[in-house]
Amino acid sequence: MILSHSRRFILVKTRKTASTSLERAIIPHLDPRDTWTPISLPAVAGRNYYSLWPADILSAKWFRAREWIGRDHWLHHRFAYDHMPISQIRRWLSADAFGQYRKYAFDRNPWDFIVSYWFFYRRKERASHWDFDRFLHEYPIISNWDLYTENGLVAVDKVYRFEELSSAVNEIAAQTGLALGILPEDKRNYREARDYRSYYTASSRDLVAARWDRTIQLLGYDF
Repeated sequence: MILSHSRRFILVKTRKTASTSLERAIIPHLDPRDTWTPISLPAVAGRNYYSLWPADILSAKWFRAREWIGRDHWLHHRFAYDHMPISQIRRWLSADAFGQYRKYAFDRNPWDFIVSYWFFYRRKERASHWDFDRFLHEYPIISNWDLYTENGLVAVDKVYRFEELSSAVNEIAAQTGLALGILPEDKRNYREARDYRSYYTASSRDLVAARWDRTIQLLGYDF
């Protein structure tokens, strides 16, 4: 998550949408008074990935403790965190500022998203042997929808399609005055180079269509 007061914009960090790469491109251009959440990557050009604000430093120190106490504990949400929904980011700003700041998010074709998430999740020992069908049926539904909506309505100015990342980055750069250039590539070695459609049966394809219907309708995706 990035909350930039110096350039007056919010980037909601969504899952499996090159969000870490986008953060790495943006963070070196931010001001120390801006807020961004820590990512586990080394510094680039001498700049680390932690804001200098005390609350953000505490957030970084509190990172693993938050995971230990669980996401439902009130302390988990005391500071900024990685996939922080726009509904909670809103509380950090006045109503006027929230209305004036540009707000961006990304989402991805759900059928492709789930395959990507399955490969990412299989790195964890307890799920390393899960096949795709088991993951799809037994793992809790993962969606970016609740990160950029409030009460079922889109609460950001623009939800970009991950598949149009390059043009989206150019548009964000033009609107915010950031010189982003080519994004660094991160977390690209988890997945086999196969078309996502090959992992699906007719029934599993329809299951995703039913579960992620709001994302599909919003961004015009098809299988």
